[in-house]
Amino acid sequence: MLTPGSPASSLLSELKLRSITENARQTCKIIDEFGSFDKYIWGFVNHKPIVGQYRYPRQVPIKTSKADAISKDLVRRGFPRFQVCVAAADSKDKDEGLKAKVEEKQPEETTDLGLARAIDGLSLSTV
Repeated sequence: MLTPGSPASSLLSELKLRSITENARQTCKIIDEFGSFDKYIWGFVNHKPIVGQYRYPRQVPIKTSKADAISKDLVRRGFPRFQVCVAAADSKDKDEGLKAKVEEKQPEETTDLGLARAIDGLSLSTV
């Protein structure tokens, strides 16, 4: 782990600060172009919410074509992405294989509880 005040933590904080600043600049450009950031985002779905008919939260897809299109456009516009995003995607792929093995051995209720605990432990913050 990084200790506060160490050279590595100072560098990491500086990189995050630069990313935050650059993302803010890109957000301002989008606001200038579209009038607001929410108009830009809503434009990907024709300004209408997408309502899924999923019975269980585990049925909701992690990736969709709309989400991929938004992500690619944000990156194209210059929004920085943290390596953590890539690492999280890689670990998710590894977790899928592990989850399949666990589901073979445990009843569904126990697997749902374990998955819920794993999700609770995730940090989605990029700051």
